[in-house]
Amino acid sequence: MNKPDTHTEPSDASQNVEAILPEDGITSFLTSEEVLRGYDAVSALYAHVPPLSHWRAWEYAAYQKFQIDGHILDVGCGDGRYFRLVWPHATDVIGVDMSPEVAELGLQSGVYRKVHVTAAHEVPEPDQTFDNVFANCSLEHMDNLDQVLREINRCLKPGGVLLCSVVTDRFFKWSLLSNLVAAAGFDNAASKLKRDFFSYHNLVNPLAVEEWKNHFTRAGLTPEQHIPILPKFSSNIFLLMDSLWHVKDTNGDELGKTAYQLFSESPGFIKGFRSIVQGLLEMETNWSDCSGAVFLVRKPT
Repeated sequence: MNKPDTHTEPSDASQNVEAILPEDGITSFLTSEEVLRGYDAVSALYAHVPPLSHWRAWEYAAYQKFQIDGHILDVGCGDGRYFRLVWPHATDVIGVDMSPEVAELGLQSGVYRKVHVTAAHEVPEPDQTFDNVFANCSLEHMDNLDQVLREINRCLKPGGVLLCSVVTDRFFKWSLLSNLVAAAGFDNAASKLKRDFFSYHNLVNPLAVEEWKNHFTRAGLTPEQHIPILPKFSSNIFLLMDSLWHVKDTNGDELGKTAYQLFSESPGFIKGFRSIVQGLLEMETNWSDCSGAVFLVRKPT
């Protein structure tokens, strides 16, 4: 379904946009204004890293539709900074991360009572312990997805909720840098760029929305709400920026290191990039076809 544009002027991305629900009955859409408020919030963390501030803005905006509290499990917790930004009032949180170094950062953040260094399908917590599970952009990186989702089911109390963001199959299909290089006739270079990009992100589950729903259902969880994030124009620019960010230069450093230094020199960068995000929002014509998604899924009572 297309998302009708009700902007009165091309420069005004803050107008509300009426959302037409698809026939699945669980999908709803963000407005441009909500995404821009999300950018304003996350730019405090990722001021000069535009791929992160762009993607995280959409996630943040979607999460504001929900509330999680009580005893919370954060799967793929990272350093805890983004969790604290999104859920500033959560106090009873357990983290899980595969990396000992990252887990230590999460523990030092003060966000988590403890952080387990373990695979997400082997959480050392009792059955039916958690009121909510949060998984921000982590499930698509996990090799044992069905086992992970069954483990989340095991950890949740009856009626408990998994709130997560994931990438879709569009993340692969809209890889703009490699697609442009391939269109220019450099197939080998294009293949290497795409391979390196996916290897860097360990992206093993770039699934279509219906496939994500099927995986949740097979694990005994019921999808209740779905918010598409990053439609085509926003996705293509994000993927172009993110691909370029991680390309290695002749010294073995990421190009993002040079870009970060450049962007940091501009006092107006945050405001200027916000205008780019706003411009991309005004270009969008189909808000249901996206490279990411936020899902709320529930364990039956």
